[in-house]
Amino acid sequence: MKKRKLVIVRGLVTSGKTTTSHELAKVLPGWIFIDIWKIKEMFEPLGLKDRTPLKTISKKTIALITKEVVRQMNINIILQESSQSLIKKSLGKDLEKYNYDVYSFFLDLDDKDVIKRDEQREKPTMGLKKSVESGEFRTKRVKPEKGDFVINTSHNSIKDVVKIILNKIGEKPKKNPNSYKLRRSW
Repeated sequence: MKKRKLVIVRGLVTSGKTTTSHELAKVLPGWIFIDIWKIKEMFEPLGLKDRTPLKTISKKTIALITKEVVRQMNINIILQESSQSLIKKSLGKDLEKYNYDVYSFFLDLDDKDVIKRDEQREKPTMGLKKSVESGEFRTKRVKPEKGDFVINTSHNSIKDVVKIILNKIGEKPKKNPNSYKLRRSW
């Protein structure tokens, strides 16, 4: 059975996870991009003040969707904002049974760029400046896990990040005739 690939793109807020994932999906035809923001945006019309439950709901939903894609479709996957530990815990036996290799990329960036990107981004600003300046940002944010390949997006363009990921997973970019169907959330 041919080896399949599951590529996880995770990292700090404003590091370019969504942009990188979309760019990968554009050059990897036949791969599915499972986007956690699609799950979270379903709840936007509710105008929730407490978004805490969304973290648990979206993680469990993504794990379930990924498990079913692995079992029923046996195709390569790009997965955003998940972790190697969660995926291996949720899908460990399935990943082995269906012959998947897992690659996890952690996108990091310099603090000055966190603030700059937060102020410039299309998504509503998260007001990260205060958190970065107080040092709270690094202590409360997601960190790389053992086995993550860390890429600093302050020092690499999105094009470079995509090239690095493609190289690490042994893929070459191809024209995806369906890339126009990819829609960005936010």
